[in-house]
Amino acid sequence: MRVLEYLSEGVKHFTLIDPDKSVDYIKIAKIALEAGTDGILVGGSLGIPSGELDDVVKELKLISHVPIVLFPGTICQITQRADAILFLSVLNSQDPYFIVGAQLQGAVILAKHYPNLEVISTAYILVGDGGAAGYLSMARPLPLKRPEIAVAYALAARYMGFNAVYLEAGSGAPEPVPIPMVRAVRKYLDRVLIVGGGIRSGAIAEQIARERPNVIVTGTIAEEEPEKLREIVRSIRNVVKP
Repeated sequence: MRVLEYLSEGVKHFTLIDPDKSVDYIKIAKIALEAGTDGILVGGSLGIPSGELDDVVKELKLISHVPIVLFPGTICQITQRADAILFLSVLNSQDPYFIVGAQLQGAVILAKHYPNLEVISTAYILVGDGGAAGYLSMARPLPLKRPEIAVAYALAARYMGFNAVYLEAGSGAPEPVPIPMVRAVRKYLDRVLIVGGGIRSGAIAEQIARERPNVIVTGTIAEEEPEKLREIVRSIRNVVKP
């Protein structure tokens, strides 16, 4: 099964691991896998050298039974060892480089050197605080109380042919993507919907899961309080179980 098809089925939990932030990424991954996470995203806003990334994914592959997907912060964050890569375009960036410039460079690299890596075109939309990703990509994060703007961006992504839309509140965001915004985007989007940032409890994860996004991502909590991952995954499972 291809990763995009896997993402399309049900509501899943993915753990974001940023090796640049944590030297204990293997420990975090093990806790996440024991908690029942459905996949691992690897990457971060500041990025890590491609050689180091290759080693990280190789190590994760030795212990993981779930897909490992690249979440690149730069065009250098690519390795053939991963199962797929989110080919990100920051739709609400104020700098064309982050919408299509980096993608032009990355596309050539992928086609020439990583032809077997599954590429999932993803509209990346920063919301609220936006975190480091919002700052570094010169994005204008969407207002938390304006779900209709998020819908407009999601519809644009749909008609432009993106495989997925990622609503991102930012790493360590003070609050997650609002429930009304997730609900509104889900209503109009027939693509994979990913939601991340600011999710720190099972209660919040459950509320978001009830709106039926395809993937709920937690990163900061996995670094700071990995023991909470079991609670978060269980809460999502309680919503989606038959």
